[in-house]
Amino acid sequence: MATLIVTLSRFKAATFSTAPVAQGSLCRTETITMPASGTQTADGEEIVELLADADCWVAIGAAPDSSLATDGTGTARKLKADIPYTFGIQDGEKVAVEAA
Repeated sequence: MATLIVTLSRFKAATFSTAPVAQGSLCRTETITMPASGTQTADGEEIVELLADADCWVAIGAAPDSSLATDGTGTARKLKADIPYTFGIQDGEKVAVEAA
């Protein structure tokens, strides 16, 4: 079964003059078997790193919908397998995923 590894993390933007770097000691990780929504909700984390072992559609939000909407109203984005992607995330948001 295809999976997506979701890692929520924080960063200290004020500490760095270049791009912020995620703090490894303040991260939480879960593995989601596709299709599903994650159980972890962002709580103080600003970064989500996503790593899928299969091409997939991913959505991030308070009630994310990873299905592809052909009318242009969808919020899902396609991720290629085996490439880590990093996105911003806000409190109360989580990740939903389904195979492409």
